[in-house]
Amino acid sequence: MSGDEIAGVNAALFQMAAKIGGLESTVSTLLQTWQQMEAKASDGRKDLHQKVDALRAQMSTMDAQLATATKDIADMKPTVQAVQKVRIQADGVRNVSRWIYLPVSAATPSGS
Repeated sequence: MSGDEIAGVNAALFQMAAKIGGLESTVSTLLQTWQQMEAKASDGRKDLHQKVDALRAQMSTMDAQLATATKDIADMKPTVQAVQKVRIQADGVRNVSRWIYLPVSAATPSGS
């Protein structure tokens, strides 16, 4: 091989080495980007799981509170019904008293 041929081969090898180095750099950058994205995705999944766990805990608390409130309401229902019954009876007694009082007061002279 002549000197020109060797120089041409060396130039071609140098270009190939430069292109391989560029590919290596690109692959390295892509790998780093992928690793960063994977780390962020992992953090996102972790945050999501924590939020779901917190929501689950809140739901359990609300479930217990709802059960307690339902029981309390069920316990109060007979009392409320009794109070309503007494109120209706009191309204009835008041109305009857008016009917009885009005004729008596109308029959009594006002000057006495």
